[in-house]
Amino acid sequence: MLEIEKMITLEKLSKFYGCISTGKEANVYLAQGSMDLLNREMYPVGEDGELPIIEYAVKIFKTSILIFKDRERYVSGEFRFRNGHCKGNPRKMVKLWAEKEVRNLKRIYQTNGLIKVPQPFILKNNIIVMEFVGEKSKAAPRLRDANIDDWNQSYL
Repeated sequence: MLEIEKMITLEKLSKFYGCISTGKEANVYLAQGSMDLLNREMYPVGEDGELPIIEYAVKIFKTSILIFKDRERYVSGEFRFRNGHCKGNPRKMVKLWAEKEVRNLKRIYQTNGLIKVPQPFILKNNIIVMEFVGEKSKAAPRLRDANIDDWNQSYL
């Protein structure tokens, strides 16, 4: 909560809304702001005299539920985990987990829209602020909810 409050105080975010999605490792929340998080500058005032409002997704990795039995499978082969993965400090592991997700998002984002992923803007401890994928505060549908007729064409 302190990190979220700091982001609001520094005007990186202006409003923080409810939960968009929940999972075993993290929750995703909707937030709004008027700052360009890439350049760390406020957006210019529009013709109507108002600051534009941009929606962001804020993913917060859970630190209170630190039991994830299959974690070894996810971190094996990752260069940063070559010397182990903080077995004695699970909170540090959650931070590394968030770092790995941001790195993967950045790598996929470089496909220039071939694979649609949110662009990550801020990583702070166990919190990722990223582009909101959806329209008018409604998240885009999940892949598992898609009605796909031709799986081969979708794969291509």
